[in-house]
Amino acid sequence: KLPRQTAASTTYWVGENAPITPSDIGTGEIILQAKKLAVLIQAPNELIRFASPAAEALIRDDMTKSLALGLDLACLEGAGGDIRPFGLIGRSGINQVASSVTGANGDRIVGQDLYRMQAAIEESNAECEAFIMRPKTLFKYLQLRTDAVAQGDASGPFLFNLIREAGADGSPATLAGNSVVKSTQVSQVRAKGTATNLTYVLAGMFSDCLIGMFGAIEFAATTLGDTPFLNDQTWVRGILTADFAVRHEAAFAFMDNLSTTL
Repeated sequence: KLPRQTAASTTYWVGENAPITPSDIGTGEIILQAKKLAVLIQAPNELIRFASPAAEALIRDDMTKSLALGLDLACLEGAGGDIRPFGLIGRSGINQVASSVTGANGDRIVGQDLYRMQAAIEESNAECEAFIMRPKTLFKYLQLRTDAVAQGDASGPFLFNLIREAGADGSPATLAGNSVVKSTQVSQVRAKGTATNLTYVLAGMFSDCLIGMFGAIEFAATTLGDTPFLNDQTWVRGILTADFAVRHEAAFAFMDNLSTTL
């Protein structure tokens, strides 16, 4: 159980020798429940016998990355319930921001919408710390250009700085003054109309996200059992026990059903 504030205290103007009206801050609790994410590898013993000692490290490294990516995906898009975390984009309290240019089969990526997302977050008394999007979404934003002669010709200067904001100079990528986290864990199969290859952008104060983990990743290996023994295999299991929650859902903004056709 983790505490959170749900309402602010109240201030009053008072005169000399006048009593101050008391007020309480609203508080609540966030409950994290242990949920199990697991991976199982059935490795042939030839790999263990004849490969270098790095084979075991290779398996552990692969399993660690798979578990970390699985937790990332659940924190973003998890359906919730007794066995999996409830991700950010499904929460009813986050700010839903639609694209400025909508379409029947997907909405257009528009540069000014990044500022609309930030505005929604700051109007909720939070700070926008970063954007999360697919890599191709970032490069779609970086291709946006202003108009030069006629409205809509998109032949003017690039809207964003291609060197500084794209991270071409070695610095982290940014858009509209905020860091950009690129991840292929962000879905590219969102659907609208006949389109089934759409994506989304998520922004918010990610320091308000809570990830509770029970211990470290648990690894176990065995050659016992009918199938491993019969097939001359070593089964390696990895288990990560964790849950995800958000202190203030309104500290996030979500823009869905975006087309990133380049």
